Amino acid sequence: MPEEPVAANKAEATQLSSSPMAAASAASMPAAAPPSSGAVPSLSERRGRPALQVRKVAAPELGTHPDQRTIRKITLPETFEDLFELNEKLYESCGSTSQVITARCRKSGNKVIVKMRSRRFAVGGESVWRSLLNRMLNLEAHSNVLGLKDVLEDERHYYIVMERCSGGELFDFLQTETDVPERECKRIMREILEAVDHIHARGLIHRDIKPENIMFHDTTRDEATPTPMKQKKAVKLIDFDTCQEYEPSSPKAKHIVGTMGYIAPEALCGEYSPSSDLWSVGVILYILMTGDMPFGNDVFGEDPSDTRCGSNPMNELYDKLQGAHIDFDCEPWPSFPQARDLCQNLLAFSPGDRSPSARAALSHPWLRG
Repeated sequence: MPEEPVAANKAEATQLSSSPMAAASAASMPAAAPPSSGAVPSLSERRGRPALQVRKVAAPELGTHPDQRTIRKITLPETFEDLFELNEKLYESCGSTSQVITARCRKSGNKVIVKMRSRRFAVGGESVWRSLLNRMLNLEAHSNVLGLKDVLEDERHYYIVMERCSGGELFDFLQTETDVPERECKRIMREILEAVDHIHARGLIHRDIKPENIMFHDTTRDEATPTPMKQKKAVKLIDFDTCQEYEPSSPKAKHIVGTMGYIAPEALCGEYSPSSDLWSVGVILYILMTGDMPFGNDVFGEDPSDTRCGSNPMNELYDKLQGAHIDFDCEPWPSFPQARDLCQNLLAFSPGDRSPSARAALSHPWLRG
């Protein structure tokens, strides 16, 4: 996808003091049993093991299957508003490049979300955008990934039509919930990692995983939902504007993509990879367990003046992250040693010290328990 400036982040400036699990003292939540000796290998032990590889699923070549979907052209006199009734504007980017709007399909009556994106692109950017949109249109369905229902275009805009989630953002959940059972924290993390594994296995990286891009979808009224699942809100990874196709030989990025506070250290140098997404998941796990960001204002206190990869502000931020201390002794970490180990694994400064894949992280003892 064409690279866009780093996004503003609500969670940076907000102290999530009403911790979902900070109230998890020994009196309010049962302490997890400590892992048995040798159950959780150290980072140094992990370094000696062969690196696991991201499972790759071959992407179908566009146009080779009759059921493949493509971007649909709207031709005059028809307009997008002939097809969809536009309602509330939820978001508008700087410079009005894109807007997110609630809408209703006039034919079916279904409520949807529409992302309207201007056709103003840097040189060569639009072809990359179209290629990735076609990939996303034909991405195999997954219960934890919010797929695209349709993509349309006219002379001025692209219109990305998505399912409307009814359960709210993970960000709002983190701000309002005060006591979340450990089993629910595990479920949320499992479903986030399942979504990440799904896109990684298909050669894509997200590059902007954060609580605002994780939604809950209430499936209790969906007749197709199995009965055991009707009591929970499924996690959905959303907003694939920042996605890009990834190969180990992919060129470095020139500009930072993502949200400060969730961007992995190596990404500040332009080296985005599946491991960079796992760092972002680690930040979310830290917030979920403690209610706080893992890094203080001394690291992310100011908006950078230059978001080019390798610029002086990005190099300074890289050095700050390298020297930063993440507090893994605060509550409730001592009561949940396996959760702490997984979070330390995901937030290891060096990509080589992190979990080698989302699938490997799903096999961690804390998530298997």
